Amino acid sequence: MHEVHTIGGFTMRYAVLALLAASGFWTALSHAPEASACGGFFCSQVPVDQMGEQIIFGINDDSIVAHIQIAYTGEADDFAWVLPVATKPELSLGNQTIFSTVVNATNPQFNLTWDWENSNCLEQGQVFADAAGPPTDTDADGLENGGGGGVTVLEQGEVGPFETVILESSDASALVNWLNANNFDQPDEAAPLIAHYVDQGMLFVGLRLKKSAEVGEIQPIVLEFEEADPCVPLVLTQIAAVPDMPVRIWVLGEHRVIPTNWLHVVLNEKKIDWVNRGVNYNDVVTQAVDEAAGHGFVTEFAGSSERFRDRFWTEDRYDLTPFAEMTEPGQLVQELLWAGFPRDATMQAILRKYIPMPQTLIDQGIDDRSFYNNIQAYADDMPDDYVLDTAGMLAEIEEKIVAPLRIAQEMFDSHPYATRLYTTVSPEDMTRDPIFAQNPDLGDIDNVHQAEALPFCDSPSSGSITSAEITLSTGEVYTITGDFQSWGGSVDEPAVEEPSAKRIELVGRQGQPKIVAAGNVTTVDQDLDSRTPEQVFNELEGAAIVSPPSTIDPGNNTGDANDDGCSGSPSGPAAWLLIALALAAVTGRSRQRVVVRRRR
Repeated sequence: MHEVHTIGGFTMRYAVLALLAASGFWTALSHAPEASACGGFFCSQVPVDQMGEQIIFGINDDSIVAHIQIAYTGEADDFAWVLPVATKPELSLGNQTIFSTVVNATNPQFNLTWDWENSNCLEQGQVFADAAGPPTDTDADGLENGGGGGVTVLEQGEVGPFETVILESSDASALVNWLNANNFDQPDEAAPLIAHYVDQGMLFVGLRLKKSAEVGEIQPIVLEFEEADPCVPLVLTQIAAVPDMPVRIWVLGEHRVIPTNWLHVVLNEKKIDWVNRGVNYNDVVTQAVDEAAGHGFVTEFAGSSERFRDRFWTEDRYDLTPFAEMTEPGQLVQELLWAGFPRDATMQAILRKYIPMPQTLIDQGIDDRSFYNNIQAYADDMPDDYVLDTAGMLAEIEEKIVAPLRIAQEMFDSHPYATRLYTTVSPEDMTRDPIFAQNPDLGDIDNVHQAEALPFCDSPSSGSITSAEITLSTGEVYTITGDFQSWGGSVDEPAVEEPSAKRIELVGRQGQPKIVAAGNVTTVDQDLDSRTPEQVFNELEGAAIVSPPSTIDPGNNTGDANDDGCSGSPSGPAAWLLIALALAAVTGRSRQRVVVRRRR
């Protein structure tokens, strides 16, 4: 039995038992034989953070490029994906490696330097200092115009494993009927939210898997629009969103990027569990965003994009020429592995397609890890008529892996600045689509946070620290208590009486942020429903504390007033890019609760 899940414009139908398809994560059984040490394409790997929505934007002079991660669990014929867009996009393939790379390069880190010399734990200091801590960290032709009039299919085609369609409609009811008739099922509660975007003249993009495609072939999708500023349409996402749903975006451009119609939050680092390397970070972010009326983003990194130089692709990396004459599958796979090709779900799907496991081995219970990580051991089990299509396999690796990585590298290299923003948001707060813009006057933000700790023990021979004096990089000093050591332990909640947001800020397209007093956060947030930050600056002189002084010209309000949705036309001053979120229901993850209904 299947169920339907719709969120952020995406319609996904999930089977009860599902694999983690989009992550490249494979849990292997212990069938023998296999390689003595797992170093293959099917080893257990760290899965993609499927609890969060992740999008990478690139802001060009007259367009925006967006790489969107699609995490999905379910059966192939149940996959469907729908999102509203302001203008007709060009579609292409992305790659999961791009996301894992930017995540690792910009993840927040919280590092303590321990001062043993001035501690009464001197006899234990060397033990603590030397101890190892934890690691950081349907064919296209099958589309119908049926389901009611009022829907125009502007374009349909194929991109990688996907069938694609771009729709236009001025009738929300007709659009919902069309989507349902063409296997993009929408729950009843989606209708008024879809109407919200239809009324703004939005187009809609739909993806579904080709009939011949498997779930493992799903990979990120790339859209390019002729638009101005990025925007995430959370209004539609509220249909089936989970409480405190994480949303993380990276924006590449000339300058640092800020939310213009949401508030900006600076965390109170006293609330961070430094001893355990920020294990409570998400909770602190959630609390701080709640203090910002549920509409706030934290900047996790802002700085030069130079750190991404040569991270995805180089001229001499992923050269497929040496493999062209190889006809023995085990040799080809081993050579690809030694050459460092990504060990992700896309590569796994290609291997399954061109080197299918013999049915005799499947019947014996041999799993993918055992077979694909040691194909040579099963050479005698391959069918007599099997011939490796080397050219076809390499062409697909070029299309789905090499080309997306090369294009991503070009995008990162052509933008000098990168910003990573993060929030958690619940359905009741998905009332306004966050819009982002560049501000050339703001400084960098490092993702690596440092603090110093002076530990105290009950006695020099004590095995545990009972308190520590923490000095933040700002010079603030406070004390934590508990029963811990330098690599972790139980720490009492610090700074209990203090808010999680050190500052709640309103930021415009120019100048420095204005700090919003706690008592005025709700008023300022409500004003952002219909006004730009610059207009709010002018109207709330008594409600916002200026620190440091703003350089915004009060008479130079750029852009029209914000409304509660991503809207605008290509020629208008607020022509926003619309990108919906991809959310997967992941088995065993407690926060990933979904609203479902029976399949029609």
